[in-house]
Amino acid sequence: MNSINQRLSSHGRFGLILVIIGLLLAVDSILKLTLIYKLWPVLITIVGVGFIGIFKQRDRKESLYLSVGIYFIGFSFLALYCNFTSWSALSTLWPLFIAILGITLIGSFIFCRHQKMRLLLGLLLISVSTVLFFVFALDSRLWWTGFILGGISILASELAK
Repeated sequence: MNSINQRLSSHGRFGLILVIIGLLLAVDSILKLTLIYKLWPVLITIVGVGFIGIFKQRDRKESLYLSVGIYFIGFSFLALYCNFTSWSALSTLWPLFIAILGITLIGSFIFCRHQKMRLLLGLLLISVSTVLFFVFALDSRLWWTGFILGGISILASELAK
């Protein structure tokens, strides 16, 4: 396999991966299995890792590649969870989309050392997501957690200066 990787260009390796995925999907379809069907988010994870790889390889570190990669990976974990439980779980898990965006901004701040506003915005989005999760999924009497988490976010961004 190592000698194959040395002979193939990056396009050739991508083509090989597509052939393998196609064969797995064909076996899944012919044998009427649903395991491969449920694993489609792994493809999104691979694309996300690819974006992070592009970010790592480039001399000029553009946070867009990193951000898209992190968001794709976060989304794929949520989609995998929903595939193996139920997509109706999104009725309570939807605040995780906001949290994934917050994690993306924090990752962009950590690896690119850009504006500290990204850290603050990321922490605030995670705080908002947590409050929304508490209010809509757990108990509506937990709205006060927003003040605590918002304050912690602001304090953390001040410490990062």
